[in-house]
This record gives sequence, structure tokens and C-alpha cells, in this order.
Amino acid sequence: MTKLDKIARLAEKAEAKSAKRARKKDELADHAITALKQLGYARTSLRDIAEMSGVAVGTLHYYFEDKVDLITYCVRRYKVGFVADMGSILKADVEPEQLADRFIKGLSLSIRREAETHRLWYDIRTQAMFDPAFEEVVADIEDGLRDLVATFLSRSGVSPEQARPTYLVLDSFFRFHLQAYLRGDKGAPAQFEIEVSALLNRLV
Repeated sequence: MTKLDKIARLAEKAEAKSAKRARKKDELADHAITALKQLGYARTSLRDIAEMSGVAVGTLHYYFEDKVDLITYCVRRYKVGFVADMGSILKADVEPEQLADRFIKGLSLSIRREAETHRLWYDIRTQAMFDPAFEEVVADIEDGLRDLVATFLSRSGVSPEQARPTYLVLDSFFRFHLQAYLRGDKGAPAQFEIEVSALLNRLV
């Protein structure tokens, strides 16, 4: 075996080890999300997460520096997936009216399917006003959400300058109806569709 072969083999082993570590982090994050979306940030300890994950607290510390590091990883992982799912809707080759309808229905469906996880996002976003450790991840996620709205507006023939105010209005509608749904109002997602459709019809 040549020296180059040895280097290549070492690189392959390092890559495999890195991939295995990433898979384990994702697995632990998925378990952590389950605990966090039920109890919220303040009421969830690393011990709670470890128990729900079936691992020792030391294992969590091996993969994550602390509770903030774990929660940041969890929220970023979920929101990146959410933005990707909504982004796939915006790639459809349809007329602006149909695009708006699909976009709104995608958001509404997300309230029904992922209400508790969205609640965690709003929890962490509020925590960022008190804890600087969350500022970066919250800013990054909100940038992604605004970019999503900008893409929708661009597809609809609306100036990208409207992305920020449109995002802020959509976010307030989304949070309001999410909160209503979490209180037990099962009609909240449908009401969200009606109100946001009226809003976007005026804009688009």
C-alpha cells in the first residue's frame, strides 16, 4: 500500500466517522424535539431529554456542549426542513392564484401537523430577547422565512421590497391561529386560510 493509499483510507475512515456522528446527533435531536415541544424550553432539562432518548446525560454532553447547543441544533434542524417543504411548493409551475392557494394550504397544514414544534420555535424566539445565545439561530431562521416569502412574492409578480412587511403580517396571522389551535380550536387552520387568502389576494 502506497502512502497516498494510506492517506485516502484514513480520509475515508474520518468521513465515515463524521457521518456516523452526524446521524447520531440527528437521532438525539429528534428525541429532544419530542420532549421540548411537549414541555417547552424552560421546563425541559437535559436529564428529561436523556430519559426520553434512552441515553445517559453524559452521552448528550458528548454530542452537544450544553442545553442551548442542543436546542439550537433541534430548532435549526426542524425549521430548515419546514422551509424546504414550503420551498418545494413554490417550485410548482402554476399560475399565481394557484400558487397562493397552495402556499396558504401548506402553511395551514403545517399548523395541523406540527403545531407543537412551531410552538417551540416561538418559545425560542422569545427566549432570544433574554438570552443572546439564541440570537444567531433565530436571526438565521427568520432570514430563511423572509426569503421564502420573497420567493413567493417574486413568483407572484410582487416587488421583493414587500417581503419584510408581508412576512411580518403572515407571521402574526400564523402565530395567532397556531395559538388558537393549541387551545383546542380545531377550526383555526381553516380560518387562517380564509383570512390569509383575503390578505394575499389584495397584495397579489
